[in-house]
Amino acid sequence: DGGLAVTVAESCFASVSSNNSLGLGAKISIDEGVSSDFELFNERGARAVVSVAPEKLAVVLATARQYGVATHELGKVARDTAFRIEYKGHAAIDSPIDTLRDAWAHSLEQILKVQ
Repeated sequence: DGGLAVTVAESCFASVSSNNSLGLGAKISIDEGVSSDFELFNERGARAVVSVAPEKLAVVLATARQYGVATHELGKVARDTAFRIEYKGHAAIDSPIDTLRDAWAHSLEQILKVQ
């Protein structure tokens, strides 16, 4: 739910809750599309985000081509707390994972306190 930005962010959140104390961040680049909002939050069907070790990337891309599956390399996973998505070379989202995770996990409580 929430499109590409939420999918990648939730993957980073999951890394923090596992036994990995530092967690994982991501740096994504998108250079095409109508608008950053549409590209980052549109919920188109039949898409998957796959994370693969850099040395395995060529094999995964070749396998996808073999079966006629369109692919696009989005960015890199990093062992840090940064979450950055660039759209056409400009930061669309640039935030620490902890800040995003807190908003994601506690948004209802925060909204209810304000009212």
